[in-house]
Amino acid sequence: MIEILFGGVLPIFAIGAIGFWFGRQGLFDLAMASAINRFVFYVAIPALGLRLLIRAPMDEFNPLLQAGFLATEIVVYASVFVISRYLFKTDTKEAILLGLACALTNHILFVLPIATALFGETATAPIVAIITMDIILLFSGTLIAMEFMSSGGGSISHVLGKISKNPPILSIALGLAISLIGLKVPQSLDVFLEFTGAAAAPCALFAMGIVLSQSQPQQAGRAYLPVTLAAIKLLIHPALAWLMLTVLFDTTSSATAPVMMIAAAPCGAMAFVLALNYQIRVDAIARAILYSSIGSLLTITLAASL
Repeated sequence: MIEILFGGVLPIFAIGAIGFWFGRQGLFDLAMASAINRFVFYVAIPALGLRLLIRAPMDEFNPLLQAGFLATEIVVYASVFVISRYLFKTDTKEAILLGLACALTNHILFVLPIATALFGETATAPIVAIITMDIILLFSGTLIAMEFMSSGGGSISHVLGKISKNPPILSIALGLAISLIGLKVPQSLDVFLEFTGAAAAPCALFAMGIVLSQSQPQQAGRAYLPVTLAAIKLLIHPALAWLMLTVLFDTTSSATAPVMMIAAAPCGAMAFVLALNYQIRVDAIARAILYSSIGSLLTITLAASL
């Protein structure tokens, strides 16, 4: 367990901690973090996602495993929405994004590099499969809901038009098409995608550290909200995933371990990006990401050692 913590988890976590420290020192601010995030969103993540899917062994994907994990994500999403909306009295948009933050973890930017460092690329197929599923279903579904709510019930064609211009989703669609057809990409393109995509995780985690260091003070009556979210993400979700996958779906331990790392990962930063984009308050989301990121040092280490 100690080898996993120091050999895989802490080295990846450290870049976010460095960003947090630099933010506290005033060397980087929110404007700089926003610029870094724009590069990650528009360039690095699409390159990373495209290469992952092009190289993904689709024939090794386990639909039963994906369905079981999706069920746990839906339960967590709905539970957090109800708790946030009706117990802590958040507005509907914030409750939706809080649900997304707990259901959609930092798997592509946090879990994937850790799993690759620990187990190698050949063991990451279940993670790639869940990343694909989450972006297509959870992220896109939430984005559609936010677009409808923000536009006062705009037309479906307008919303779908905006979705179709989303770079990460476009890269996922293109990667899926190339992989399913079986096309072989040129070596020069693969080198570009590998080189560019490698910047996604460190840049995003560094920028997230800066953003978290600049988060606004928590208002009265909401202090326990991020703590509750972090507890659900790091304790309830892994327990639910273990129950679903090992007891109900009877999956093997080799297939369960990478997926359990996803369940034990911190709250997803993509919800924070959407909150900024739609001008929704971010104090609870930011703190939930911070608290769960610290706690995930232990939970991911435990999950990886299963």
